[in-house]
Amino acid sequence: MANKGTDILYGIQNVPMKAPSLPVVEKYWGDMRTLAQGPDYTVKRIFMRKGTQSSLEYHVKKEESYYIERGTLKVGMRIGRAQNTSLILNEGDLFHIPVGLMHMRMAVTDCVIIETSTRDDDGDSHIVEDGTTYVHTEDTE
Repeated sequence: MANKGTDILYGIQNVPMKAPSLPVVEKYWGDMRTLAQGPDYTVKRIFMRKGTQSSLEYHVKKEESYYIERGTLKVGMRIGRAQNTSLILNEGDLFHIPVGLMHMRMAVTDCVIIETSTRDDDGDSHIVEDGTTYVHTEDTE
């Protein structure tokens, strides 16, 4: 009798396992939760309280992109020959942070940021200014 295809396997044969919940990491400015992580990417949900800020930092390997889910965020940057500048991101805005850009997050309002990035590695976060004491002042020309 002819094979009717009953011995041929199609597609994925097993339901993938549910991923375990990852802990919320509390920070002085709010908290972070890793939503998804693979060998080459990380997705985080970052909550920042109004009036708080992160440290000024840069990465040698990691690229980041921010999607502002809720609130208003000011991104402080140091570019060129130590020139401080910033931009405001509102709900629905996207912003890409390339490798090497010194950056910090400053919450204008309570805000939620969805951060997608290349592999997350704490050893690749190089702190330039401590966010608990640093005041990001805009340079004027």
